[in-house]
Amino acid sequence: MKKQNNIFYTSPHLLASLPQGTPVLVAFSGGADSSALLHILYNDAKALGYTLHAAHFNHHIRGDEAIRDAEFCQTTCKKLQIPFYLENADIPSLAKENGNSIETEAREQRYAFFESVMRENNIPILATAHHAEDQIESIMLHILRGSGLAGIKGMLECRAFANDLCLVRPLLNTKKEDILSYCAENSIEFVTDSTNADTNYARNFIRAELTPKMYELQPNLERVFSRLSKSANEANDFIECSAKEFIKNECEGGIPLSKFNQLHTAIKSRVLITSCDCSLEHTHIQSLIVLCQKSIPHSSISLPNNTIAKIEDGMLVFDKNEEKHKSEDFCIPFAIGKTALPNGIIINIERNPTKDPAETDVFLDVKCDIIKNDAHFRSKRDGDVIFSGKMNKKVKKLLSEKKIPLNMRKKLPLLVTGNEIIWIPTVSVCDRVRKTNVGSEFFRITINFEN
Repeated sequence: MKKQNNIFYTSPHLLASLPQGTPVLVAFSGGADSSALLHILYNDAKALGYTLHAAHFNHHIRGDEAIRDAEFCQTTCKKLQIPFYLENADIPSLAKENGNSIETEAREQRYAFFESVMRENNIPILATAHHAEDQIESIMLHILRGSGLAGIKGMLECRAFANDLCLVRPLLNTKKEDILSYCAENSIEFVTDSTNADTNYARNFIRAELTPKMYELQPNLERVFSRLSKSANEANDFIECSAKEFIKNECEGGIPLSKFNQLHTAIKSRVLITSCDCSLEHTHIQSLIVLCQKSIPHSSISLPNNTIAKIEDGMLVFDKNEEKHKSEDFCIPFAIGKTALPNGIIINIERNPTKDPAETDVFLDVKCDIIKNDAHFRSKRDGDVIFSGKMNKKVKKLLSEKKIPLNMRKKLPLLVTGNEIIWIPTVSVCDRVRKTNVGSEFFRITINFEN
């Protein structure tokens, strides 16, 4: 890393570990950051003898201002004789069509364009102008969203891009004010995005409101966040390597529960994320960990992307065979929090809630000591009985007497502990629960049928 007029700059080739003559593509928005980077790389390219390219993506979000930016970038590159590539897309329409936020759609389309330019022109390195405050904003956004290490580690100076390409951030250790000073000292022209002042956007709010206050508390804020990023990266790499090693050595045909349950929770989470071919949120991961701890044969939970996680032969396996998923049979471990059944019904379990349930809630309050470690919810089975009214009653008959619709009878989650059915929602409660006064330690189980 070298310093030019307070600009802390690292060569793209050094970051990417590629020869100095390797071509570089700059993501050129026309703003101060990318204009400064283009200027630095332009001088660098002349000195080292590599070809510099620039690409601009018009998102069609800011009307005439966006057209102005595209024309500015094109004119700048023409003056400098830098090969220039321009792409236009109606991001608001595409976001609506694809069910994405505008920010997500813009990023996906923009980077797809960069990749196409790089492949068509044999350019291995993409350079972006992210700087130190961008790093702070990125980490803060992830913290506010409750992210784990993968988010707190922030942006890397170099990362793999589209498998075999490199994305580098040569200015990641430079402060914004130093970039602006560099532009002024070198008479570098740039354009300003008017939406950067709109604090309705979370990133802009952090930039305008939070970051200045944090600098008041910690003048070396960018260095502090840089250290945080480095520490999180080191911890994340350790967890990632440990999870991959476990999967490589132990997970042939599934995740072995006896060994998986001995792992640290952080490594468990990463093993699950890496093994499952769908996007897992925090609630999914916690439900999977409970599923594995209970280790009830044939128990399962539903996951995004038509995936079912189930316990079979002492293993956790992920199944995406949609034909098998058409069955209404299920078996879900008893776990605090919300759990979604494969049929869409939501079970919510709270311990010692202080608020009264809503009048419309289907719920059961049950003493904690009645719920054993093997407690679970499952679908109805042939021959099921529940001890109610001082006698065993056939569940099939009770469902008929209560006029439960035929299409709901296999969907109802029966609460079972040991081999005893203790609750059939909307139908019956066993005598042992009915006659027990709920004390200070109890579970409230609420069933939501509306999903």
